[in-house]
Amino acid sequence: MERDVKVKICGITTETEIGYLNESEADYAGFVFWEKSKRFITLQKAKKLKDKLINDIKAVAVMVSPEIEFVKEIENAGFDILQIHGELKPEVLNKAVKPIWYAQNIKNSSDIADFGIDQKISAIVIDGEKYGGGKTFDWTADAVNKRMDIKIPIVLAGGLNSKNVIDGIEKFQPDIVDVSTGVEGTSGKDKKLILDFIERVKHE
Repeated sequence: MERDVKVKICGITTETEIGYLNESEADYAGFVFWEKSKRFITLQKAKKLKDKLINDIKAVAVMVSPEIEFVKEIENAGFDILQIHGELKPEVLNKAVKPIWYAQNIKNSSDIADFGIDQKISAIVIDGEKYGGGKTFDWTADAVNKRMDIKIPIVLAGGLNSKNVIDGIEKFQPDIVDVSTGVEGTSGKDKKLILDFIERVKHE
């Protein structure tokens, strides 16, 4: 079954992984600029990798409570989307030019809310409790109902893999699914796991 759900592969750190994405049907590549993440990458290195992506793949800059100065560096480096966890500072919201995906780290269903009050917020990311934690939040019926209150595009993240992604799609009806840990092998991203994940999302 063909699905119109897009795929973001997050936590890209190497040229080899860029090659995997270019050979796949990935729609977005995520680069993590949070220093506490094991997938942290410098802006200089990320820009070099981003420039090797084929044109159809959009580059997403993943940040935690960034200052406007860093956001502007990201925008000037040519990234397509700003994914912001933590605090979305008013100055960032007012002065950013690129679209913003505003991320919510979900402890319980009450944390799911529609913050699409500004036209710059082009999507809401509903993610697991911890940044890059590799675990789903509680996919309860209440969480599903809360998601349905959100009227702008949804990115479903947190603990996704090829075994549970279809269940997540059926429950939350996201526009985009976001995976990192679920496509990692013993040393970084695994090509087969990436291809299997995308195959499940788009064609099964």
